[in-house]
Amino acid sequence: MPRATWRVTKPLRDAIASGHPWIYDRALAPPKDLRAGDVVTAVDERGPLATVLADPTSPIRARVLDLDPAAICDGRWARNRAERAARWRTRDPLLVGCTGRRLVHGEADGCPGLVIDQYADTAVIVFDGPAATAFWRARLDDVLAGLERGGAELHHAWLRGDRKLRGAAGGEAVRGAPPAEIVIAEDEARFAVDVRSGQKTGFFLDQRDNRRTIRRHAAGLSVLNVFCYTGGFSLHAALGGATRVTSIDLAAPAIAAIERNLVLSNLPTDIHERVAIDAFEFFSQAVAAKRRWDLVIVDPPSFAPSEKARPAALKAYRRLVDAALEVTQPGGYFALASCSSHINEADLLTIAARPTLRLRLSAGAASDHPVLPAFSEGAYLKFLLFDVG
Repeated sequence: MPRATWRVTKPLRDAIASGHPWIYDRALAPPKDLRAGDVVTAVDERGPLATVLADPTSPIRARVLDLDPAAICDGRWARNRAERAARWRTRDPLLVGCTGRRLVHGEADGCPGLVIDQYADTAVIVFDGPAATAFWRARLDDVLAGLERGGAELHHAWLRGDRKLRGAAGGEAVRGAPPAEIVIAEDEARFAVDVRSGQKTGFFLDQRDNRRTIRRHAAGLSVLNVFCYTGGFSLHAALGGATRVTSIDLAAPAIAAIERNLVLSNLPTDIHERVAIDAFEFFSQAVAAKRRWDLVIVDPPSFAPSEKARPAALKAYRRLVDAALEVTQPGGYFALASCSSHINEADLLTIAARPTLRLRLSAGAASDHPVLPAFSEGAYLKFLLFDVG
């Protein structure tokens, strides 16, 4: 049967050809008889543009599956895309010694709406919305076969489902239920991961290279890690030779997990202070006690899940920076991260602008979280390291 078409009403041909994978609602004619997950051909006044995945109720109305307008996006197509993604990771030197890695990074791997992370021999799968769920669920066996053909050894596969489930317990075993705890290696660090109910898919794999940066700067320093989760930055600071590490998070289970990770990594626990407390309350107490640290890391959860939340998020980031700098030792370092695509690097630099700060390093997500040059929306993670005068 002939494939349905969907008319693009704005001049997006060049953007799509250069690799931008999204078409927003305002750039498409109203959908007619299209369902989430339908594969259709996008067309403009010059003819066919690309094969796209329809999502009629989302602001992102269509996601580009293939630049070939006549592409057959079947199981074989999905298997080939997954194999290519896995092979890139297999030959990535920055992943040597790391048993936690992202295998498929959505649009950047030509698999829009699909995220797959590997923890040891377990794949954790997340779909981004109903269209991705409908499309990729039907091709999941082919995707897993492609990953294995590309070099990923997978004995278990756990489907976390839609992205809304990332921080909540729930899911489905699609290839053997994963163990309750999976221990992954990240260089000499070891982390116990709960892939069923942990944050994101179980761990913040995207900060890997930034954790390594902290390790290289931590020798002989006291380190404060705020919004620490299960201690990623904290362990790398200790491995780098930090003399004292303080880890702060509101979630008591996350704080409790740090001790387990320290033991797994053969690191001493006596130099590590762990406190389950609100960040601003901790800062207030630290200022009152005249406490300071040589290296302060602030990596909060997303304050701006939407563009509407952006003004409030900017105020929250400014308040955080002010509080963190009050407890940073002059001559030390201050690290600031943001995982919101609605807050850009220029925003963070404006918030942090002070004559006492000098930008030492600007970075993004780890190498297994690639970004398409034409797709700035994909550069969601920002990491800034400052010298503090």
